[in-house]
Amino acid sequence: MKKTPFVKRITHPDYGELYKFFELDAETQEETPVDPFDAGILLMAVEEQLPEILTITSKRGADASGYYAGEKFVVMKGSKFAASTTAKCPKSFVKLREKLILEGLLIPLHSQLFLLEDYEFDSPMIAMGIVIGSRGSGPHSWK
Repeated sequence: MKKTPFVKRITHPDYGELYKFFELDAETQEETPVDPFDAGILLMAVEEQLPEILTITSKRGADASGYYAGEKFVVMKGSKFAASTTAKCPKSFVKLREKLILEGLLIPLHSQLFLLEDYEFDSPMIAMGIVIGSRGSGPHSWK
């Protein structure tokens, strides 16, 4: 016995236009009122699974959060980068930090650099080096 769900629009004197949900029995043509969620007519919105948030801190002032986005790594808006770089910081990291500052995405705030928008890096290692202002080695890692 197959039942087909359908909706009727009705006008209620107090509440205005409303919708009633029914199932129609194919054999008897009988209409039965149903709860639209129980009948599967309306599906609850499934919350998008949030990524695992990782953080990194350093003695030099970095305090950032980020997450994996496929093959990339996103450092989240509001993250704080170390204000300066070390002598061992790769030149490519220094140039990218300068680019972010020139584009207005990293701004000086107290003794740190503040990230104004989420920023996607090619890898978590590059993101870490940019955030801490140094080569990504030693005790630093996204946790």
